[in-house]
Amino acid sequence: MTRPLLDDDLNRKLVAILLSEGRISHAELAERLGVSRPTVIERVRRLEEQGIVEGYAAVVRPASVGKPVVSFVAVRYRPGIDEAGEQKFVAAVRKEPDVLEAHTVAGEDCLLLKVVAADPQALHELLRRIRNHGTQVTTRTTVVLETHFVKPGPSPLPAEERKGGKA
Repeated sequence: MTRPLLDDDLNRKLVAILLSEGRISHAELAERLGVSRPTVIERVRRLEEQGIVEGYAAVVRPASVGKPVVSFVAVRYRPGIDEAGEQKFVAAVRKEPDVLEAHTVAGEDCLLLKVVAADPQALHELLRRIRNHGTQVTTRTTVVLETHFVKPGPSPLPAEERKGGKA
């Protein structure tokens, strides 16, 4: 049986660097980690193939693109909606450009959405569209007043290494 990729210390350090500096070159990664460039290239390829590293993206502040109103929308399906209805609803919501995330959740709510809007009126219109995607849907919205931090993903490094400032 093969060992999971993140059981390897070098791979954990590699992922930790990519989390904070997704645009770093293979050459710079190799230099920081003390390994050859081909080693880094092969390891990054394997991490991507295994779905550990899912991609690289620019992080855009919503306000910088004219959508400073960030909210979390809890969605509830009324009794009687079946799995096909849920899937259809999620597929429709996925097409909404201002819905950034969707998560199935446990508890009274069924789905949690992260959305952005230009202003309260635009948020109101987005909520109306979301509710109209499903005939048996209700929403409850929490507006974000201030975002203190956003992390790109969980660190694969043990806590003692993160605190020490390594990788």
